[in-house]
Amino acid sequence: MKCTRLRCWSILAATIYFIRLQGCNSRSWTEILDPNSINDGLPQPNSKNIDWIDIHGSQVPMFQELDATHVFTAEPSEIPSMMPSAEPITARPSKSPSRRPTSEPTSKPTFAGAQEPSNPPKGYFNYNPTSEYGPPKWGRVKIENDFWHTFDLNSNRNGNDCNSGSGQSPIDVCVKPKESCTETHEMRPKSGDYKMDGPFITKQILPSKLRLVMAPRTGDEPDPPQVDFSSNGKGLMDMTNIDFKFPSEHTVCGKRFDGEMQYYSYHPARRRFVTVVFFLEASVSYPRNDHLQEVINAFGRVFTEDKLKCQQKLRQQNSQSSAHSFAAAAGNRELEMDAFNNTNLDLDLFGDFDMWNATTNEYNGQSQRRLALKWHPFHPDIQKSVHFWGYKGSFTEPPCTDKIVDWKIMDVPTPISMKQLQQFKQILFNHVNGDCTKTAVHNSQGSVARPTQDPIKYYKCTRDNYVSDEERGVCGDAGCKVPFGEGLNPYYDPIVDVTGPPTRSPTT
Repeated sequence: MKCTRLRCWSILAATIYFIRLQGCNSRSWTEILDPNSINDGLPQPNSKNIDWIDIHGSQVPMFQELDATHVFTAEPSEIPSMMPSAEPITARPSKSPSRRPTSEPTSKPTFAGAQEPSNPPKGYFNYNPTSEYGPPKWGRVKIENDFWHTFDLNSNRNGNDCNSGSGQSPIDVCVKPKESCTETHEMRPKSGDYKMDGPFITKQILPSKLRLVMAPRTGDEPDPPQVDFSSNGKGLMDMTNIDFKFPSEHTVCGKRFDGEMQYYSYHPARRRFVTVVFFLEASVSYPRNDHLQEVINAFGRVFTEDKLKCQQKLRQQNSQSSAHSFAAAAGNRELEMDAFNNTNLDLDLFGDFDMWNATTNEYNGQSQRRLALKWHPFHPDIQKSVHFWGYKGSFTEPPCTDKIVDWKIMDVPTPISMKQLQQFKQILFNHVNGDCTKTAVHNSQGSVARPTQDPIKYYKCTRDNYVSDEERGVCGDAGCKVPFGEGLNPYYDPIVDVTGPPTRSPTT
């Protein structure tokens, strides 16, 4: 009977061992095999005095368990030989290395599409293309008193433009703009005084997005984040909100990114929004983005608080149920418990902080200290470029108000880790509110992104139009030979190189 490789070498090791024993004093087998017996010079386990044997040029200790994967024979013989065969059966390593593995691991399964409620509330819409409430049917959605209606929009803009507007967003931008850039300097942001854990930034987990709402100005202090745009009127514009969408809504030459941050600022005199887009790009090669982790932590706390409210509601219902009403209430409680149980966060994804402990719901010290600082929306961890595509468009969800948004799409994405992307999605797609209702409206592809709309003429600002303020301060309006100048912020190549209509030289 043929033996396996491991068995053969076990027999070999035992044979050598017992040959050594032949020269020993005549003692009992019990004494010889007893590890506590007197040391007579024989090699013993867990001892520094261990003999070594040569296995294909490798020195292997006799008492070390032999690894069968490192020892090869041409064919196992019926009686093992004293020495291994001269050559392994495996081929020698090739001179040319094999192709590298793919750079990205297989992504986690997409989130199951959100279930459509049997009795949708007024204003309900989702992202299922075949649903009566999906993007092709958004023109039927009646939106009243939503977030956008809190602004002083023109009275004739209160309708729904989703299926009738001529300047709808989002769109695809690429390398051949049809318009010219009229910007004269980079957008100049100010961080303001708001803190991520303070009362002036409201964290909302909404059905189609995550949203940070900046409290409107009520006096000289505190200041919300502000931005000076060179082509959108003089002075600073207050930021109103930041929306997080997954995946990106805008695309670049057909490429859709992992996510999109939309920074809205409102111009009260022009009654228009200026919205800056930062693409989110996740990769295993990117480290954690600490500045955005503060945002994830803040949304995570809201997620946990809502789930605890649901848990409390279920406990109250159980305690109040009487014998005669138990059967009637059981059906509703079963649905609510199902929603509750299916919203467990992947604790492995949220191992960076302790706030996910449902019994204490506390931040760890480091996270709490960071949240207590001012949060700058244009922090270098987020903004990697001063150039962008621009066009005039609409809101990307009902009421899709037409030609009310000046979009500015930054040409270098914001890097985040793969874990952070999953954290964002877990919070948005698995959210349960205090009434134990799952709120998300994503489709079966795990998307809350509106499909791109008909093309709109856009422009692209490049270094031919202006250089960064830092570079201008060192080298003048024409800029430096090395972009951004030595010792200043590094220069990041744009997503694509853009060619288009002639543009002016840098500002003079």
